[in-house]
Amino acid sequence: MSAIDEKKLGDFLKQTSGMVTAGFNCAITVLGDRLDLYQGLAELGPSTSVGLAKHLNLHERWVREWLQQQACIGQVEYSPASELFSLSPEAHAVLVDEDHPAYLMGGFDSALAVFPAVTKLEEAFRTGLGMSYDEHGPDCACGIERMGAFSKKHRLVTEMVPLIPGMHQRLLSGAKVADVGCGGGLAVIALAQAYPESTFVGYDTSEVALDRARANIAEAGLDNVRLCNPFQEALPQQPEFDLITTFDVIHDTPYPQSLIEQIHGAVKDDGFWLCEDIKGFDTFAENLEQHPIAALLYSFSVTVCMNSGLSTADGAGLGTLGFTEQVARQMTGASGFTGFEKLDVENPMNNYYLLSK
Repeated sequence: MSAIDEKKLGDFLKQTSGMVTAGFNCAITVLGDRLDLYQGLAELGPSTSVGLAKHLNLHERWVREWLQQQACIGQVEYSPASELFSLSPEAHAVLVDEDHPAYLMGGFDSALAVFPAVTKLEEAFRTGLGMSYDEHGPDCACGIERMGAFSKKHRLVTEMVPLIPGMHQRLLSGAKVADVGCGGGLAVIALAQAYPESTFVGYDTSEVALDRARANIAEAGLDNVRLCNPFQEALPQQPEFDLITTFDVIHDTPYPQSLIEQIHGAVKDDGFWLCEDIKGFDTFAENLEQHPIAALLYSFSVTVCMNSGLSTADGAGLGTLGFTEQVARQMTGASGFTGFEKLDVENPMNNYYLLSK
């Protein structure tokens, strides 16, 4: 071991202390969301801890310490002159507004949900066997649902469907659609509301996710959607669907090649598969040098995505950044898809592929 460079040591301590602070902040931010502290501050405008506590019927001393922590980390603004705390429009977009594309509260939910998994992950490093999504519990499913909500609610029908040749008219007339790995059902709900003459099936192996989807569908009052667990009802082995969608699913599954083959078998000869998956480079060196959120995605991979991909002894374990465009072309081609188009859908996190037979 070479001698310590004191300046580098100081820089490293500063960096790592920031990471520790960020870990604590995940829990404190989720508290703020669950207690409506951000929403309350947005409603009140610049406020004291006394005013915010009274507005939300909370204990002032706890609210005061929360506000001070949030001001120190930069998520809440503080004016020394007026001694008032406030929420900026940008913070409101990221932490409160579920209909804004920058909304990221689901990320805090997901990070907090995986903290209890550390003990199981320690064993995974020894055995190679990871965890299913259900082993993380409902908070993880909720966080992931919230993270992917904007594209499904606001872009799927208006931006993506029009890019699929003839699909808008087919859906208007009455098509059959499956969303594989449906999670909380947001994609099938958006499509079912827009196209009431069509029928939709959401597949997911997570019972926690299916419970959320059932509740969301009931709240939406839809009768053209049904849900099933493929362990009880597999994808049909004959061509049946006009459209199959997957949203950030392929890199998570223990058996991606098998799933792609099942999708190929279940989609009609003139049908399409719309596949959303994580945007990444082909090598780690490229991700390290060029990917702006590589650290976040590799963090997700160790705790959630690759963890799921290795939840069986023979799982593929692609990892969050493992289903690159090159890999997608190879795997889909090997499964029989001859048409592969990368769609022009701008998204900092995902690529969108349109597959056909």
